[in-house]
Amino acid sequence: MNNNINIHFRREGKWKIVSVTFCILSIILFTICIASVVSVFGNHEINVYYSLDKYDNDKKIIEVIDNANIYVYFAIYFFTKNSIADALIRAKSRGVDVIGIMDRDASLNSNAKILERLKNASIQMLAQRHPDGIMHMKALVTENAYASGSYNWTDSATTMNDEVLEVGTNENVRKRYLAIIKNIITINQ
Repeated sequence: MNNNINIHFRREGKWKIVSVTFCILSIILFTICIASVVSVFGNHEINVYYSLDKYDNDKKIIEVIDNANIYVYFAIYFFTKNSIADALIRAKSRGVDVIGIMDRDASLNSNAKILERLKNASIQMLAQRHPDGIMHMKALVTENAYASGSYNWTDSATTMNDEVLEVGTNENVRKRYLAIIKNIITINQ
């Protein structure tokens, strides 16, 4: 009977080792699978901000600009927010390529002071050339992220209007914004 007990314990010990080994291998395999899914689909963050929640859509735009190291391209309909202009000027002064486009009529009226500031900082600013419609986009793209939505870069859009702003790092979406904005810039040069 004593031998039977020893054999039983030896078998249980082996099964425990096999069981623990199986668990460890399962965890490793699961980790590899998750890592593969993340690499295929990307570990990209997308956030949507509502202007009246925290009154900080401008700060979100500034974060995207401040994190740019290569380029900042933007298309904006109304732009009167000095804090965003300051961020663009900072980016330009640290060697980032900054190019923007505004609506033709808005650039002559509401955006005139900001447009002058940006041009004085050697930021290339364009106005829509085509005679039909308006350049109504509100989008920005860098090598790292994009930002877009209904949010104009104004005080009223920041603190009074119902506005949304999407900020993300999804590479496919970022590249699409890059292509669109570069196309609009090219057409209007």
